Amino acid sequence: MSGQAGSPASRWWRRGRDAALADAVGDAQLAREAAAAAMLELDAELSGLSVDVAAHEDAGSARGAGHHSPGPDPLVQNWRDLSSRTDAVIGHYLSALAQHDPAYLVDVPRARQARAELDQAAAELRDVLPQVRRFKQQYERPLGIARGARTLAPRRIAEATAAVTRAREAVAAAGTQVTDPGLGRALDEAERAAEAAQRAMAEGRLAAAGAAAESARAGADAVTTRAQTLAARAADVRRGAASVHTRREALRTRHERLAPVMSELRRRYTHGAWAGVEQAPQRAAQALAEVDDVLGRLDGLLAAPVLDVPAAAALLDQVRGAAARAEQAIRSATDRLAQLDAASSDPGAVLGAVEHELVDARRFLAALPEGRGQRYRSTFDNLARRLQALQQEVRAPRPDWGHVVDEARSVTAGLDAMIRTARAG
Repeated sequence: MSGQAGSPASRWWRRGRDAALADAVGDAQLAREAAAAAMLELDAELSGLSVDVAAHEDAGSARGAGHHSPGPDPLVQNWRDLSSRTDAVIGHYLSALAQHDPAYLVDVPRARQARAELDQAAAELRDVLPQVRRFKQQYERPLGIARGARTLAPRRIAEATAAVTRAREAVAAAGTQVTDPGLGRALDEAERAAEAAQRAMAEGRLAAAGAAAESARAGADAVTTRAQTLAARAADVRRGAASVHTRREALRTRHERLAPVMSELRRRYTHGAWAGVEQAPQRAAQALAEVDDVLGRLDGLLAAPVLDVPAAAALLDQVRGAAARAEQAIRSATDRLAQLDAASSDPGAVLGAVEHELVDARRFLAALPEGRGQRYRSTFDNLARRLQALQQEVRAPRPDWGHVVDEARSVTAGLDAMIRTARAG
């Protein structure tokens, strides 16, 4: 028996069997390497693609929030189909790889089966590769936008975090002599938005992350600006309060001089001529009383150890408004007396100014293209007739000077409005 086992024929048979197995294993290894190369090429094309699609889908969901969806997104739907195919192909490759370890290819049939399955896996990988490339080419622009958002979101979050830090430092640097209660609330909101941005980023909601980060950055920047200008705003309020004190004294003096003005109006002109300003002294007195009240409260805030700048600024705006109303009431009476005096002492000057406006308007209409000026002829003629009637009225024995002043002003305003309309047309 031993002689037969060691015969030249048996040794030849073993060598032939070993050579056939080595060839089969070598072919399987080559197939394995080819499949691995195809897998690497496909993996390179797929790299980051699923994340880009997810970013695109997330952005679409953010845009469509609260709106009726027009239908499924073709990019997302096509990616789902393609992803299913690539997952299946990659699954076949990984299964073949796991089932055919070269260390366990101990016979030719098994090695040949390994080669066949690995060749098939490589062919499937190469077949799906152009589909992935076509998908990327077809949706290059939206995927590029999504990729930009994916890279932009972390940068926005970093900028928001830095902005919140700056805001916190600016609030601390504002000191203890001035305060703005709204700064703390605004800073808390910015911090919460920055935290929300980080959570959304971790969850892959890039659109939400970017929006929250932008909100945090804008809010924090606003806090920084308010905190950095707090001392300057406090100084402006103090200067404004001092100015209003001076203005109040001037308004009191003018209000005291209003009684003679009203007396002159009553003595020299009919009631209808100055009825519109009859309550001017009372309106001025009420506004001045408000000035005193609000200015007292403002002085109280300014004397406090810590100045609430927004509250003081609001009171300063209020007292300035009251002072403006007092001044307007006083001026309405003094201006009315001046207008009536001017008209009664030199009616020709008042009407002459209106006549000059009328002449200018006539020249303007004449210079317009033919037909265009005709559209305003009726308006112009009506205003001209009103001026003529006014000229006749001032020649009457006892003219109504209040009507003369008001009508002259109305005719002038009508001419101005007509010219503006003509120019716009």
